[in-house]
Amino acid sequence: MKKILVINNDYHVSQNALKFAVEIAEKETLFGLFVASLKNEDAESYGFPSDINLTETDFTRATDEQENLDYEKTGIQLFSDTCIESKISFNTHTIHADFLDTLTDHSAFADLIICDADNSQKQYSINTLVAHTHCPVLLVNEDYKQIDNIIFTYDDKSSSIHAIKYFTYLFEFYNHLPVYFVSVVPHNVTGIEYADLIKEWLPLHYPKAEVVILKGDTKDELSKFIQCTSQYHSNYGRFWSQFFITLL
Repeated sequence: MKKILVINNDYHVSQNALKFAVEIAEKETLFGLFVASLKNEDAESYGFPSDINLTETDFTRATDEQENLDYEKTGIQLFSDTCIESKISFNTHTIHADFLDTLTDHSAFADLIICDADNSQKQYSINTLVAHTHCPVLLVNEDYKQIDNIIFTYDDKSSSIHAIKYFTYLFEFYNHLPVYFVSVVPHNVTGIEYADLIKEWLPLHYPKAEVVILKGDTKDELSKFIQCTSQYHSNYGRFWSQFFITLL
């Protein structure tokens, strides 16, 4: 049983994140986190407040907050209905202030965070969230497709192995997929550290694993390898999707 947090910003359910979470959640519990300020910051910053008096609406801070609560309630209901329909255990939390600190606290008691890769929310940035959380963060973009292969990157550090092991335990249902264990080294280096131990451990979890050693600049070589891998799998009529999981 795993605890998965699904972050929803500004009263809206992230359909991308929720769809992916539902797909991978079998015996897991989904916790929908609804992150939004009840205050209408746009209204407060409006340069012509006297114009409000010209409308037929009796506008007050109280009615504004109630409207936001209604939007939030609708989002929570949509999240709940989706989980019930999919027969997935769930719970919900609302976060109306101290956004980053509260999310950080929740992450310390979670196994995984899933959220939309869109970085336009007002309360925090994706980069800040990833830098502060205490569990892996999985970003889902709007056009993600079926996961068709996995690329692990290794830089001779134990933190790389730790991240790969954490991914393996979280997503054990992906162990049948082709896996590329990729390391980029300088031209004058012949191999990678702990190669024998890696080749012992990796096939036990991923029967279709392949260790790949590239030489040259890390950014350039990884980019070219990912593009080639994507093209290779698409040539066989299969979908390929890339996502990043960050362990800090």
